[in-house]
Formats: sequence, structure tokens, C-alpha cells
Amino acid sequence: MRRSTLLLTVVLGLGALGGCSGGGPYCEAVDRGRDTLATFGERTDEAYAAYAEVTADIAAVAPSDVRQEWKAIAKATRRVVKAQKKAGVRLQDMDDDEVVNALTQADIDRLDAAYEAFNDTKTQRKDMVRHVHDECGIDLSEK
Repeated sequence: MRRSTLLLTVVLGLGALGGCSGGGPYCEAVDRGRDTLATFGERTDEAYAAYAEVTADIAAVAPSDVRQEWKAIAKATRRVVKAQKKAGVRLQDMDDDEVVNALTQADIDRLDAAYEAFNDTKTQRKDMVRHVHDECGIDLSEK
């Protein structure tokens, strides 16, 4: 039985509480994306696509000291979305042995690389939760 060896870990945004105490485009972008960031625990194509878009929007207006972290998160998330599309399998179906066993080795390798790149942003995602809280007063931490 072939199985994709890496699992996606989700850290950023399982609860978004508090108001936006900071101002400016960065905090406004985070606040606009709050619902998407808060529901990111869903392992679905739609959730990851929305998350990739929101994090890219935030990266575009993020302060220079955290812009690269947001870009890395957005890029890694887009990579997962693209790998899933290329493999022709939905993210939410990756727990189905029958679906996974039907994948080619090339698809599995591509998916594993995308998942690993996403998982490698775990520290950055945690750091951005802290940064958003400190700068904007928005709580995106896991509850």
C-alpha cells in the first residue's frame, strides 16, 4: 500500500479573537482575512486556496521585517494547492487509501515535497501569530 508519507500540520488560525488595535494596511489585511485564517484547520482544497490568497494579500502589505515570512507561507500553501491539482486529487481525500494508492509515484513525490515545504513554515506561522497579536491586537492562536 502506497501512502503519502508526510502529513500537513496546521498551526495558524484556529481562533481569531480580539479587535485590531493597530492600524494601517497590514492590520487591515489581517482583519479582512481573519475568517479564512481562523478556519484554516480545515484540510480541504478550498481552505488551502483561500489561505494562500489571504496570506499573499497580507504579504503584499506586511512590514518589511515580516514580509518574507508571509511570502514563504503563501508560496508553500500555493505549492500544496498546485500539487493537489496536478495529481488530480482533492486534499480532503488524502486520507482515503484507495485514492492515495491510485496515485503515481511522481504524484506522491510531488505531493510529499509540497507538504514538506508547507510543514517547514511551521515556525514562521507561529511567529506570524505572535506578530499579528503584538502589532494588531488580533489573536489567531490555536484555541
